[in-house]
Amino acid sequence: MDEEPERTKRWEGGYERTWEVLKEDESGSLKATVEEILFQSKRKRVIESHGQVRLGMMRHLHVVIDCSRSMDDHDLKPNRLTSTLKLMESFVDEYFDQNPISQLGIITTKNKRAEKLTDLAGNPKNHIVALKKAVTTLCVGEPSLYNSLNLAIQTLKHMPGHTSREILIVLSSLTTCDPANICELIKTLKALKVRVSVIGLSAEVRVCTVLTRETGGSYRVILDESHFKELLMLHVKPPPASSSSECSLIRMGQYAGALSFLFLSSSWTSE
Repeated sequence: MDEEPERTKRWEGGYERTWEVLKEDESGSLKATVEEILFQSKRKRVIESHGQVRLGMMRHLHVVIDCSRSMDDHDLKPNRLTSTLKLMESFVDEYFDQNPISQLGIITTKNKRAEKLTDLAGNPKNHIVALKKAVTTLCVGEPSLYNSLNLAIQTLKHMPGHTSREILIVLSSLTTCDPANICELIKTLKALKVRVSVIGLSAEVRVCTVLTRETGGSYRVILDESHFKELLMLHVKPPPASSSSECSLIRMGQYAGALSFLFLSSSWTSE
């Protein structure tokens, strides 16, 4: 039998020799190379736009973090909760870097309840401090999507129409314990133009599919920790602004006692 010609295996085709990318500088440090890789990664996310898209500038985002017993699983190291909170610290930094005049709040849910970890605010340091403290949280019971969404709505419904209203849910559990019909709450979210997105840590859940579809959000399930970070960073970039969003004169600042600068509309166009 003739020997088969040697061919590259399919899995070898996409293999990247990551160690060859790293190069030492004159002092033997890898810091410059690592910073360049991070810069290129951020730049790639920024330029990956869909042509002329009108993006929201003023965002109000509530992040809901599942702290139920399923967050004790060790498929993410050291466990799902610790890994999530660490990635959320990076997310907060990136969020305010890309959205400097926006606000963010954090909600946790466990034991059928939901509570605010931080209020909707524009200071990233407060959120990061709260995330660091939350590492000691005891993961118990089941989450409640209904209570989490309802708690977020209480703040978001008062936000002006020229800003975006968003909720991002990091969900580990495959179940949710709700005190009322969540379908009615989904209708309320849609009427208030609140965009809800979900990142699943386990598997796809039907109610989350309906929730994100009806509110215009996205629903993704992670493959591993690096994919988790990638999915989180997709929410750093402002979402497309609704064609029905209001325009308004917004007070932006004051210079030497002169009239305040005013900004017309709260959106910008990505090219």
